[in-house]
Amino acid sequence: MVDLIVQLPILAISLIVLASASHFAIGSIEKIIGLTGLSEASTGFVILAVMTSTPEILVGLFSILQGDPAISIGTILGSNIFNVAAVLGILGTLGYLKTCCTELLVELTDILFLTTLIPLLLVISHYHLFNVSSPIVGAILLGTFFVNIYLMTRKRMPPVKMNEVVEAPRKREAKTVIAKLLVSFVAVVVAARFVVYSGSNIAVLLGAPPILIGAKVIAMGTSLPELTLDFVAVRRGRVQLAIGDIIGSNLTNLTLVLGIVLITSPFQVNMTVFSEILPFMLITLVIFWRFLTRGGISQIGGIVLLMTYILFQAVT
Repeated sequence: MVDLIVQLPILAISLIVLASASHFAIGSIEKIIGLTGLSEASTGFVILAVMTSTPEILVGLFSILQGDPAISIGTILGSNIFNVAAVLGILGTLGYLKTCCTELLVELTDILFLTTLIPLLLVISHYHLFNVSSPIVGAILLGTFFVNIYLMTRKRMPPVKMNEVVEAPRKREAKTVIAKLLVSFVAVVVAARFVVYSGSNIAVLLGAPPILIGAKVIAMGTSLPELTLDFVAVRRGRVQLAIGDIIGSNLTNLTLVLGIVLITSPFQVNMTVFSEILPFMLITLVIFWRFLTRGGISQIGGIVLLMTYILFQAVT
């Protein structure tokens, strides 16, 4: 009991630091991005998404070092469910996403849905329907990530004309931005380390599967950067940036982060609980895709997404 009382504050403080540091890091990157003149959806999908996925990447690496990759897999799946069902559900319920549909966003959602089907190979393999190793699936996921980034940067991003480039900030301002970025990343690394450490200990103390701790607790903490950044974005009228960030972040989690974990982890992951979480991720994506193709997420749609997340928390 004493150990649990000690570990809970460590986890809570680590999650707060992780979210805050990630938010400051994203803010610094956003200032740098402002010089490029990229479109909102492309910027959110390619750059902000990778930045907001930094906590998941670090949690994945540290969970491998900790010898418990199930925490990372749970965090990836839980974070993706939280991003779509909770973050978009909240923004939709508040009425910010009523008109957010573009052809690019629908296409990106199609890509995300197809990518989500790839981890099904792991579940199918677990039940011996056919044999496929985790490293092979990991390599496929990494390849998918780099192909999508290549296609987005080559075909979707408009070239920046020299006469449209925003004047670079003064040296002092640039140094300040870079310094804040570096400090923020150091804080993210340290916080992610403590998140995995305390999360593993709590899972052991409560007798809960680590993958569920990752999916329900740590996933919410690592998704706070998406929630805070996207809330600010939609309030400023930059809805495309927010949606692009959510789609890109989920794609990055499923391809880059999960790919790294599956390739580098020397441990066998029990896929039974994985197979229980994955259907919820597919369901939330189908609901999101349905509303997006109809022009946007209404307040009713936002409530539906939120109810889906509440159901996920109750059932798993």
